[in-house]
Amino acid sequence: MSTHLGSTQNEVEHSSGGVLIRQYQGENEICLVQIPTRGGNPSWRLPKGGIEAGETSEQAALRETREETGCHGEVLSELSPLEYWYTRRDDDTGERIRVRKLVDFFLMKYTHGDTGDHDHEVDESKWFTFSQALETISYDAERRVFQEAIHAWDAYLYRQSFEEEGAGTSL
Repeated sequence: MSTHLGSTQNEVEHSSGGVLIRQYQGENEICLVQIPTRGGNPSWRLPKGGIEAGETSEQAALRETREETGCHGEVLSELSPLEYWYTRRDDDTGERIRVRKLVDFFLMKYTHGDTGDHDHEVDESKWFTFSQALETISYDAERRVFQEAIHAWDAYLYRQSFEEEGAGTSL
């Protein structure tokens, strides 16, 4: 692609993230992170980030979720990926770049950790009930991923109830 003044270059970024869920005092909760935006308004979103060399998408999701939330999780299932476009300026040339962003998401069950241990990239990491999160998530596309995760979580809990029931019976 030629790069003359006023032209726009296209790039592709591939990231991975987690929908980290736990049961706490009888409630289902999700961990969201607050990120500052270029416009200065903070946004609440699902933890995600770039896939490093040698990492699988699943490994990157676990690492990024741990770094951004301070909490560890166990992957339960893969969710539908997101695809969207955004623009940014090239650091060297100032040229406008259109970026096609692909994000793989995974449903994760919280295992341990503390939201206070998040890295410097996020302003805050916090647990929300499902209903609070649906109102809080800043981006519609991530809200749809979360809604899919709710169904997958419910299915996981349903399967767990049968496994626990079956473990108590002997043949």
